[in-house]
Amino acid sequence: MMTPTHLLIAGAALSRSGQSSDMSAEISDRGSAFWGLNCAVIVGALLPDLSIYILFLWAKFIAGISSHELWTSVYWQEPWQTYSAISNSLPLYVVLFIVGWFLKVQWLQFLCGAALLHLAFDLPFHHADAHQHFWPFTEFRFHSPLSYWNREHYGDVVSFFECLLALLCIVVLWRRFDSALLKAGLIVGAASYGLVPLYFWWALS
Repeated sequence: MMTPTHLLIAGAALSRSGQSSDMSAEISDRGSAFWGLNCAVIVGALLPDLSIYILFLWAKFIAGISSHELWTSVYWQEPWQTYSAISNSLPLYVVLFIVGWFLKVQWLQFLCGAALLHLAFDLPFHHADAHQHFWPFTEFRFHSPLSYWNREHYGDVVSFFECLLALLCIVVLWRRFDSALLKAGLIVGAASYGLVPLYFWWALS
């Protein structure tokens, strides 16, 4: 799935507003602590795709690699495949979540929870571009019969339902938070569902 979808899913599932009409003043003060947890959710939802964004920035602003060469060749080479395996490792996030649970480090639990949600929604929808989700124990890749983008593997159908899910998450977050900045971000996120496919169509054509 696309990165904005992972952000929206994690936000809808794990974010907290810390606001309620029946909250006492003391509890309302403690609600500010949710800000840190919400930041952890955002970072956790982004972590599995972090290596891709680092690769993109390096290729475009340092190495001067074309978008076509980047996604058809460089992305599939080392060390980028190893970096991708690390950032998409289910065992790694499970271990860190357990550590956070035992040590009662809430932000680490929320971060790993968001990352695990990301992987749970990625695993069923990657075909040729499947990740090494079980690194470091194995290099196995689950090549799903479904793809979130490839029309030869029901990409049109999957992307339709992805957009519906994203819309549902946007509604949930819109109602949960009053922040104008966040709502502006939701509007930008909604727009990305047209812009991101256009970029890859241009890059790979």
